[in-house]
Amino acid sequence: MDKRTSAVFNWLPRILCILFALFISLFALDVFSEGHSLLKSIWAFIIHLIPSYIIVITLVISWKREWIGALIYTVLGIAYIIMAWGRFPISVYLLIAGPLFLIGILFGFRWVYKGEDKLKKDAKPKKNHHDRDDMTGEHKFGDTGQAFFAILFFIVWFSDTYFFRCTTFLNDVVPNFVRVPIGMILLIISGYLAITTLSIVFGEVRELPCVIRTGAYNYSRHPMYFSEVLLYLGLLIISMSLAAALVWILAIGFLYYLCRHEEKLLLDRFGDEYRKYMQEVPMWIPRIRKGK
Repeated sequence: MDKRTSAVFNWLPRILCILFALFISLFALDVFSEGHSLLKSIWAFIIHLIPSYIIVITLVISWKREWIGALIYTVLGIAYIIMAWGRFPISVYLLIAGPLFLIGILFGFRWVYKGEDKLKKDAKPKKNHHDRDDMTGEHKFGDTGQAFFAILFFIVWFSDTYFFRCTTFLNDVVPNFVRVPIGMILLIISGYLAITTLSIVFGEVRELPCVIRTGAYNYSRHPMYFSEVLLYLGLLIISMSLAAALVWILAIGFLYYLCRHEEKLLLDRFGDEYRKYMQEVPMWIPRIRKGK
């Protein structure tokens, strides 16, 4: 694949994701024609934008790992067809699920040919993040497990919130004007942590391997995993699905297991330096006041 074609297939699924998120956001504008008060219409508009948030958040997660985008967008397309089957004409399924399948295919195509691009660029391929000397390593099923819980959570949360409503009775207890702002703040924090953490870890190659203590790593030992916890929590606060909350608890247990596995590797490699880091910096939730 030549350089120009490679660039096209690199950016095409990402641009389509953004355009698709903008497209489905247009449907949320209908809330302003339902005759509600301005404040109530704004809250309804924010809630109806949740599918767009999911598309964008998935794009952030998939930016460095295209296989995750290929998997999640395809599953989201299938999930939409299953949950909405029989309610709309076939053209609606093509309009909503079709772009999701296309984006998933493009991400998969880019992932497959990414190694070929690197091979042509240099006779000796550059090491990916699994093989870099400044990376200590991670669990072999870490990425797969995270993708599994992300897909499971989104399917359960979305279907319970918009279709079945079997375990969302708490939404009637806590009003929207309380839930939505808190949930949105958590989603923003989650996105910020994910972007900055990915930039710190993968954005630069450290000549001398060391314990990373810059940026978010100065306050949390695993800010990327913490951002995933906040992502799920933000969606749960916006719509309190107890079924999705159960998946969230299971995901937290899995992420905690990954943290302990990676910390064992880091202790074996850096010894007392990382042990001191563990004593000074909490695993996930930053301390309000750092110890001396």
